[in-house]
Parts: sequence; structure tokens; C-alpha cells
Amino acid sequence: MDNSNIVAMFEMMDSSGRGTISFVQYKEALKTLGLCTEDEDLQDDGHKITLDKFKEEVNKRMKEIWSAF
Repeated sequence: MDNSNIVAMFEMMDSSGRGTISFVQYKEALKTLGLCTEDEDLQDDGHKITLDKFKEEVNKRMKEIWSAF
């Protein structure tokens, strides 16, 4: 998965074009990508998730997974 895929996914969730997604959307996206388990306890800090934050977290989690191989 490259940055264009991450951006495309974010843009699909950000249908209003505000540049942010909700924490619920963020968590569901991570689950869909296989980067978060059902029982993982992600902490909602009350802030909206920006594209930069989303890309950072997806890339970090992908590196963690691939480093296991």
C-alpha cells in the first residue's frame, strides 16, 4: 500500500471534504486494513483525525507488521 492508496481511503471517508475524519471512521479503517484488532484498545483523544495523522499511523503500523517478517 502506498501513500496514494492511503489518501484515497481517507478521502472516501472524508465525504464532506473538511480534511478530517472521526475517531470511529479511523478505527474502522484500521480494522479494514488489518492494522487493528477487534480487541485493541485505541484511545479516543477527542480530536478529529487529519490526513497526516492517518498516513502516519497507517505507515507506522504497516512497518511494525512487516518488520516481523
